[in-house]
Amino acid sequence: MSNFLKVESISKKFGSFTAVNDVSFSLKEGESFALLGESGCGKTTLLRCLAGLEEPCSGKITADDELFFDGRFSKPTHLRNIGFVFQDYAVFPHKSVAKNITYGVKDPKQKQDILDRMLQLFKITDQQHKMPAQLSGGQLQRVAIARTLASSPSLVLLDEPFSNLDKSLAIELRDEIRTILSQENLPSILVTHDQQEAFAYADTVAVMKDGEILQCASPEELYMQPLSIDVAEFLGKCQFIEGDSNGKSVQTPIGSLSTNNNLSGSVKVLLRPENITLQKDPTGTFKIIANKFLGGIREITLTNGSLTLNVHTSSHMSYKVDDSVRLTTISEVPVFK
Repeated sequence: MSNFLKVESISKKFGSFTAVNDVSFSLKEGESFALLGESGCGKTTLLRCLAGLEEPCSGKITADDELFFDGRFSKPTHLRNIGFVFQDYAVFPHKSVAKNITYGVKDPKQKQDILDRMLQLFKITDQQHKMPAQLSGGQLQRVAIARTLASSPSLVLLDEPFSNLDKSLAIELRDEIRTILSQENLPSILVTHDQQEAFAYADTVAVMKDGEILQCASPEELYMQPLSIDVAEFLGKCQFIEGDSNGKSVQTPIGSLSTNNNLSGSVKVLLRPENITLQKDPTGTFKIIANKFLGGIREITLTNGSLTLNVHTSSHMSYKVDDSVRLTTISEVPVFK
């Protein structure tokens, strides 16, 4: 599968503030991509640079072998054939659902066919004559995305489109949109601060901080093999213990653990709560000091006197406070200098 979008060394400054700093990545045809990071990390600014709503200070952007930007030339937004979905829906309040959806359709002869297809695709056929004020948040976002696809874009950019919705509705709509864009073979870039949303939506995720991409990989690789402590801490609950590594295994206070990189010497070992298993053992060096029932899991806190750890187990496991246990890990552990 060939690259559809190529972003090379893009930087964007606002006065003395650098919002995006030397960012590069590529997007394949039909690929779902996510820019993941905290508020203010530069992800929305980067998205706006791709759309032509902001002009970078340097770098190069090409899409489908067409030049969008290279420092000397910047293709106007309306000629980039990009669909942009905003966080606040941005539908026209004075137009009906049907007129909102067909707003960007240039050929009058195609309007009805495209409208019928979008209404059916987004399951809003019965809403076509309503005004935006009569719709729920989920319906408004369906209209906004349907309007985007109706204009036949070659790339879809989504700026936190689900953040204003209730969690269950956000998950439902996210999965629907992901399926629709995949069926249409449309590449897309989702901006989000929600790790679970990025992982569920994207084939590839880029973790951003302070205007830079720290790591760009599949969700599984990011979580299992983070390249830095910053990436690891952004992607889930982290616990670090000291260890001494020979590049294949690492000696720690809970024993010898297999590692997935070749660092040697003193290291910090990442232990996620779900990566540790417990076994009751009267001779075990750890003792359970707390047991929280959290529905599908139990969060168990244990200590050996000098080290305290949290472990997630099935809620059906019958561990009790004061039980002595021994620990093992269920996969290789990442280590960092």
